[in-house]
Amino acid sequence: MDQRAIRAGVGSSIVALLVGATLGTYGGWAPVFDLASTSLGSWLVAIVLGTVLAYIYGYWFNAFLPGTTVTRGIIFGVLAWILMLILGGVSGFFKEATYPNPAGPTIFLTLLLHVVWGSILGILYETR
Repeated sequence: MDQRAIRAGVGSSIVALLVGATLGTYGGWAPVFDLASTSLGSWLVAIVLGTVLAYIYGYWFNAFLPGTTVTRGIIFGVLAWILMLILGGVSGFFKEATYPNPAGPTIFLTLLLHVVWGSILGILYETR
């Protein structure tokens, strides 16, 4: 069990949840959170998903991405954002949350959310 991935996943997910609440959007992740019947359940889903993504980051991406810890985390966050855009384009389940109003601010705000999440993930993953 990789304690760094757990710490980075939980920490970055909590920060992302707070930032998403502040920005008023979770983008394409919102339908996944809605699968839970309570707010606490949604937060748990987000933390588990963030921890899984932290494992993916730590084992497959961290060693190959260029730059500082923050830069690597941001690149990974942007890659996750691009994945959500693709999922929103091909899946009705994600479409309404990803593209509620293509001319509106949701796409930019979710990019900002993923940049913050990725930078915190990179920092926490490298913290000893």
